[in-house]
Parts: sequence; C-alpha cells; structure tokens
Amino acid sequence: MSTVKKIEDVMPVIARTGKILFGRNNVLWALENEPDKIKAVLVCRNPPPGLEEEINEILRKKGVAVKVLRSRKTNLELGALCRRPHSVSVVAIYDFGSAPIDEEILNVQ
Repeated sequence: MSTVKKIEDVMPVIARTGKILFGRNNVLWALENEPDKIKAVLVCRNPPPGLEEEINEILRKKGVAVKVLRSRKTNLELGALCRRPHSVSVVAIYDFGSAPIDEEILNVQ
C-alpha cells in the first residue's frame, strides 16, 4: 500500500485526533515559518496552478526535508476527508494523532 493511500485512508482520524493545517495561504505560511514542525504535506490531485512549485521552492530555500505527497483525491474530496464543508487544496500534517501511521514511511530520501 502506498504512503499516499495510507494517509488518505486515515485522514479522518488525523483530522479528528491529530494536528493539521489546511489551505494554500496557511500551509505556505507554515512552511516559511515553522517547517521543522511539519511531518508531511498532502496536495490534492487538482491544485491551483503553481502551488507545488511554491511549496518546493520554499522547502529548497529553507533547506528542510518535508515529504510532499500528491493525493489521488480532488480538492473537494480532500476537504471531505479533512471533515471540512469546503474544498481543501493542501494539508500540512503536524501530528498524526491516534492514526496508525508509521512515521518511517515519511522519511525523505
């Protein structure tokens, strides 16, 4: 099972018991200001133009290794997984909460 599928499968648990931040502006701010606290970034299947490039540019400038994963879900589906009544293009995961995720799967190569 892929890392993305594992995270998508438990995203409702992460949203309920963990700590996440969602939305383009919020996630970009977090990557600029506290990238060492972020364990993973999940980008929807249909992100706004340039979003992934902005994320990768920030990470490159900061010299921080954060796993950036491309979801198989659209922004509406990702919003539903995060238990939100709106679309979500990107999610920063700070803490997996009680979700059964082995953090070693997120080791950035």
